Amino acid sequence: MESSWDVVISQLQDICSSNKTCSFDLLYETDEVSRKHAVKDLGEYQEQLQSHKHNIDKSLNLIKETLNDVSTLAVSKQIRKSEAKQKVGRSFHHSKYNPSEPIIIGSQVAFKLRQKGKGEDEEWIQCEVIKIIGDGTRFEIRDPEPDENNTIQIFKTNWKDIIMIPTQKEAQNLPIYPNGFKVLARYPETTTFYLAVVSGSRRDGTCRLRFDGEEEVDKETEVERRLVLPFPGR
Repeated sequence: MESSWDVVISQLQDICSSNKTCSFDLLYETDEVSRKHAVKDLGEYQEQLQSHKHNIDKSLNLIKETLNDVSTLAVSKQIRKSEAKQKVGRSFHHSKYNPSEPIIIGSQVAFKLRQKGKGEDEEWIQCEVIKIIGDGTRFEIRDPEPDENNTIQIFKTNWKDIIMIPTQKEAQNLPIYPNGFKVLARYPETTTFYLAVVSGSRRDGTCRLRFDGEEEVDKETEVERRLVLPFPGR
């Protein structure tokens, strides 16, 4: 930011300097006798006028560049203000295999849906964060899948009931799970996460998993890395 302002100041100084080279006033700050002599030196004055015109054109270009730089600086400052105001949340669940922050508006998370009448049974579903409350440990999230009444459900939750789903870019830098590692993974063609065990990994990070409760014995299913989360401890 400071270096950008230095450029603007330098451009303004160039504008002042260029117009000091030849001023219109210098052509008229002479007496009558001098003006008569000036007629003989008309060619010299024409050169001075041409130089002055060049300086004006140069000044106009510098002014345009300065205005562009000032505009860019103003936009950058506004963006930083906006970013500073944006609330950032985090998940309670920490692991070297998955980030727990920053969670922002629009972030994808796995949400532990507590269903009435099912005791300790838990179902984790993929949701989108639509609001961050307080100190970043409480949230409003939205289930992108409509319920049986074709209604989009919105839930209020806290940081212990969500796990951050990394972006594609973030997932590229995550470590590979070791075989036998217990995870929570999104089952293909659904938005629901189930308990699984890692049986292998591809070079691109894609995980081979054995989902808990599969009817087919030893069935392996491949799931992209970002949708395979460390199983949370209680």
